[in-house]
Amino acid sequence: MKINPLVKKLAVSLLSFGVICFLTEKSFLANENKFIFDTNVYVQQAKPALHKISKIPGLSYELIPGANTENGFFKINSHGIRDKEYNIPKPKDVFRIIILGDSVTFGTEYPIEQTYAKLLEQKLNKDQTANVKYEVLNAGVCAYNAVQKYILLKNKLIDYQPDLVIFQFLNDDYYRNAVIVPDYDSPGNHMHIDMGEYFAINFPKIMPINEKNDRFLMKHSAVYRLINKSIYDFMSFKNPDKYIPQAYRYAGFNNLSESMRANKKIFHDFKKLAVEHNFKFMLMLVPELKNSDDLDPWIKQLGAKELDFKTLDLFSRFKLGGIDLTELRIIPQGNCHFNLIGHQLTADILYSWLKDNQGIIP
Repeated sequence: MKINPLVKKLAVSLLSFGVICFLTEKSFLANENKFIFDTNVYVQQAKPALHKISKIPGLSYELIPGANTENGFFKINSHGIRDKEYNIPKPKDVFRIIILGDSVTFGTEYPIEQTYAKLLEQKLNKDQTANVKYEVLNAGVCAYNAVQKYILLKNKLIDYQPDLVIFQFLNDDYYRNAVIVPDYDSPGNHMHIDMGEYFAINFPKIMPINEKNDRFLMKHSAVYRLINKSIYDFMSFKNPDKYIPQAYRYAGFNNLSESMRANKKIFHDFKKLAVEHNFKFMLMLVPELKNSDDLDPWIKQLGAKELDFKTLDLFSRFKLGGIDLTELRIIPQGNCHFNLIGHQLTADILYSWLKDNQGIIP
């Protein structure tokens, strides 16, 4: 049977269009993580049993003091950190270290004893050369940026009278404050929620189609997510009072540039706070877990020259030891969360660095 040339041409055109759509979708899906976090609606996937909306201006959310979930896997102390209770005021024979961090420090995937903060504490206290007891407080809160870490330290953790504050820095410390979703608890590990599901649950509806189809496309199409994100960012920059959620406006920043300026400036406030409360302050720069260093050069300039902070660059230490950084990932596609080996190596490197730099610890 002879096929009508017009039908044949139409079939070829449809097939070509389908192939182009398929390849475009695959390309956007593969590169989605490169654009997704610049959106004006940066929602933290949070467990409601652990997090609450904060009443402290600029903090947006915090860990619930006294929370105890998943059969004791997550225990939050009375000051809102994932750690045990500590004496206030600080005992005279104690050298107290606070590690300010995000999910890398919090250690979502492991018991608290297996996080690098507590492994460091164990190593320090096995060293019999010092006549003090070391306490290393895990003050990691998922998705906190530099401003939020400063607010947490100044408003709550300064009560602990730290001798040393270690700031765990990741490139996302420049992002705008995250907003939690208090009524959503994803199954399994909440840090590894599928990107499509993340958007389908949290992103505002923009397109003039019914809710069911909009959520379906949001969940299953990276191209559709990017289109929505781009339109939303444009509208929210033009009219933030209308398009940015109230909870997000409360968090403090209307655009990424404003957030980056504030997060960079806050390190000057850290220095002032350290002088005021007589503690040492250092930076620990955590790389993305790949074998190329894409850490913002500004933070290295800041630590070494501008503010004279002691700075530990983990990337250079890992590479000096011949370590393949991809082998430190908790999951193959993850690029920042340490597996057990990563926590152990970080504790080892941090311990050696502290011992080698005279005057930081006793």
